[in-house]
Amino acid sequence: MANVIKLPEEVRKGHGAPMEGMIEFIIKDRNGNVVHRHMENLIKIYMKEALSHRLPFNEVWNPVGGTGTGAWEAATFDPTGEFAAKYIIFGASFDSRGIPLDADDPRYYVTDSVTGTKVPIRLGVGAEYSGGLINAIPIAEPNRSLKRIEIVSFDPTAQPAGTPLLQADVRTINNIVKLQTTLELDEYNGFGLTDSDYFTICEVALVAGKKLDHVGACECDPHALFLEGHTDGSPLLAMANGTDVVSLDPAETLVDLIKEGDIVKLIAATGSTGSSADELGQITPYYLVMSKLPGGRDIQLDRVPVNSSQQSLIGQVGLFRDTMRILAHRVLNSPLKKSASYQIETVWSIIFN
Repeated sequence: MANVIKLPEEVRKGHGAPMEGMIEFIIKDRNGNVVHRHMENLIKIYMKEALSHRLPFNEVWNPVGGTGTGAWEAATFDPTGEFAAKYIIFGASFDSRGIPLDADDPRYYVTDSVTGTKVPIRLGVGAEYSGGLINAIPIAEPNRSLKRIEIVSFDPTAQPAGTPLLQADVRTINNIVKLQTTLELDEYNGFGLTDSDYFTICEVALVAGKKLDHVGACECDPHALFLEGHTDGSPLLAMANGTDVVSLDPAETLVDLIKEGDIVKLIAATGSTGSSADELGQITPYYLVMSKLPGGRDIQLDRVPVNSSQQSLIGQVGLFRDTMRILAHRVLNSPLKKSASYQIETVWSIIFN
């Protein structure tokens, strides 16, 4: 049989990186010395969807607008808003008492039947974990703050300038975006029970959503921070009638907060907030809005709201609009321990081919 020459991945794909992205953790000691660098490739990323939402202008040309000769009019979305990557969110392996579980946490790692070693679970392509992380570290600023992206930079790759097999000249283009945040020495060091506390960081996600300033010590899943309702934190009131359509209460004033294509969280109408547990017993409280007319009160969901016993929900419910969008999500091959002894710089690199 003839010999088969197998080209490296980066040669087959025509650029210098074997995957579509990389995440790097730069671990420094108290004196700022780099003690370790840990890098992992990203097999699947979703930043191209975010880029596609940022390319268009926030107005569109109406050929018969204005006086009939044409005019620029507002588009139906803000390309510089919720779809832009703003946060890097972390999850860790710990039990109900806050004790780290490391790689023994079955939510993150399973034992390989061949090697006998712990390997990360495989994340699916759907909206698993209700669109959030497996076990997000609760937010409690300043020591467990919502980590905003603090540095944005760009790196180049070499691309063929002409026909690759005929011309030797190449050019470099800045098609790698690097998004960085830093877990400081006094951040993310466990739940503060002892001086030796630490978190075993097992997952990391690149997140878009609404712009959030200081959020305080809410001790909540960061996903709850991205839910929109009334300014006092209460949900929009609506009526469920056993079908896939829920109707906003006649007294509800924010009729256009929820739009077609949004994700909404459906909760109990009273006594619940965005961070409350689901009192209605649903398998997942998150739904996709399939249809919603501007100014209308009827909201068609992607399925009939039911509880875990498959009983349709009937009566008054509450709705929050969910602005959290995970652009990329990774379970780490090797979990990282974060304690007060180390600063960890997290750099998310995305390659746009």
